[in-house]
Amino acid sequence: MMLRGREREGLRECRAAWLIGTNVRRYRELEAGEAWPTPTEWRGMCRTFNWPEAFSRGLGAEDKVR
Repeated sequence: MMLRGREREGLRECRAAWLIGTNVRRYRELEAGEAWPTPTEWRGMCRTFNWPEAFSRGLGAEDKVR
């Protein structure tokens, strides 16, 4: 989903990583599914890729994004 979102927004990996608030290495891990995003990264992903807020409601109570 991240790859499609990044391509849809016309972003390069380095710009997407900056917008999410992480580095390029970490971004690549997230995009490849090798890592799970922190709540801060998740908020950045929703904002950057224009994902709806309801998309994050599946998180557990301790991981809720505010």
